[in-house]
Amino acid sequence: MKTMQIGGTAVAVREFGEGTPVVLLHCTGSCGNQWRAMAEALLAGPLAGGPNGRSYRLIMPDLRGYGASETWSGNGPMRLADDAAIVHALADQIGEPLHLVGHSYGGAVALTAALHAPEALSSLTLIEPAAFFLLRGGSASDHALFVEIASVGERIAKGLVSGDYRPALEHFVDYWSGRGTWKSLAPQAHDMLCRRIAAIALNFATTTGETTPLEAAARLKLPTLLLTGTRTKPIARRVVERLMWTLPNATLREIEGAGHMLPLTHPSPVAYAVGDHVTGREDAVVHFL
Repeated sequence: MKTMQIGGTAVAVREFGEGTPVVLLHCTGSCGNQWRAMAEALLAGPLAGGPNGRSYRLIMPDLRGYGASETWSGNGPMRLADDAAIVHALADQIGEPLHLVGHSYGGAVALTAALHAPEALSSLTLIEPAAFFLLRGGSASDHALFVEIASVGERIAKGLVSGDYRPALEHFVDYWSGRGTWKSLAPQAHDMLCRRIAAIALNFATTTGETTPLEAAARLKLPTLLLTGTRTKPIARRVVERLMWTLPNATLREIEGAGHMLPLTHPSPVAYAVGDHVTGREDAVVHFL
């Protein structure tokens, strides 16, 4: 693991493999290590290695406040662009266009990075991006979904201020993964999420407070894969739908039986979808069944 100084904070970065650079951005509450199973599947998959395959250099930063990275500096409000700066710094260091993959909060960061510097990327993969701000200006049901997710963020913020972390985090975990999921987690996982609650609160503030309009995505011509699960939350599906209708060069793929945490619950299908997209072979299959 290496450390980079970006925007006044130290950011930790894991790497596996060699070859085509693929940057993977994790979800809220997690860290770069969330990609381990998917990375192993991608490096061992049918499109990797060999004379006709592809070798990958998988780059997995810990976003601010997670893993071994430092917390936000506190010098002004944090924006999605501040975590997107990690992608831009990695692209500068790598010295060639990279493939960018983001899940949930990492997907919102990835979209922001692509909008700000599309020339730094070869492709974009958004796995149920938490780009909740894209629901603004939509239908009445879009507004209701936005209010719903904002209330989850408010509970996290209140738990952070009061010090009563666990009920707020239980609501957050069960919202995305189903009732009873928090209680099924090991005590160590509870403790880890408690340590990360400030970063989780910041992530909600950035994804609900962002003002970039949906129309900005219409100018993004990068090949983009939108990846979702068939058993996900309505808000995640709606964000993907709005992006699918707006992005000019997007492909939609679904993972059967998966919910919002599909990189963790279905790492192999997600790896194959990402591999197809990076190698330009995704037209062969539209859905995983």
